[in-house]
Amino acid sequence: MLKRFWVYTGKYKKELVIAAVCSVLECGFELLIPLLMADMVDVGVANRDLPYILSRGAIMVVCAVVSLALGAVYARMAALAGSGFGAELRSAEYKKIQGFSFANLDHFDTPSLVTRLTSDVTILQNSLTNGIRPLLRGPSMMILGLIMALLINRRLALVFVIAIPLLGLCLYFVVRRLRPMFGGLQKALDKVNSIVQENITAMRVVKAYVRGDYESAKFGAVNLELQTVSEKAFGTAVLNAPIFQVVMYATIIRLLWFGGNLIHTGSMQVGELTGFLSYVLLIVNSLMMISGVF
Repeated sequence: MLKRFWVYTGKYKKELVIAAVCSVLECGFELLIPLLMADMVDVGVANRDLPYILSRGAIMVVCAVVSLALGAVYARMAALAGSGFGAELRSAEYKKIQGFSFANLDHFDTPSLVTRLTSDVTILQNSLTNGIRPLLRGPSMMILGLIMALLINRRLALVFVIAIPLLGLCLYFVVRRLRPMFGGLQKALDKVNSIVQENITAMRVVKAYVRGDYESAKFGAVNLELQTVSEKAFGTAVLNAPIFQVVMYATIIRLLWFGGNLIHTGSMQVGELTGFLSYVLLIVNSLMMISGVF
């Protein structure tokens, strides 16, 4: 399905590539900050070495500034690519409709075609503009974060590795339930648009035949259907965040418990545990980004 849309990126492929590269590089610079922080605590603070603390702090500031600049470039390129993609797709759809036979025109309702040219294209455009970042940043941050966590402490990383399959399983079941719901949501929205389009177009006929109450009742039925489907879909979608938070906080508690024992026995330093927890939060956030993409 994605390959069918790729052709409409057209002359904006360069912006897409730049946005993708900036997103991955931004992730890399962000992941350096917890490692520098752990080193600053264990070496600089432990030895009360002010020059070392300032040097590591300056490097952290540089990483943050570079990450911010890369994020700004990404936002610019993604916006250009998304807007261009929407314009190309909208033009292609309009051209296709102009070439429809009378049988095709009878098959598709006018409001349905308007919906596809407007709101549906806008949804795809926003998905491209806002989806590149989590789609690339999420897996990159998860993989690089796991590598950094393993480099800090392999024994402690095993505690978090157990949580990843559990989070993935939760995501799978939530997305599996949501897909048909959002399909039904789009169909319900299409019905509402169809009723509105018909009533506005034939307003004089409705008034002439005193059919206002009938049309209001018909609109109320499809509007209620849209409300019901929306409540069901978004009611299921919001379960994603609390499930992730429960698993995340339970994992953090276990990490603090095992990490505290390692510090007590001298197998781990405080800075290492601080940096490790930072990577844990980044990894969990990356998984939430991935769930948002789906």
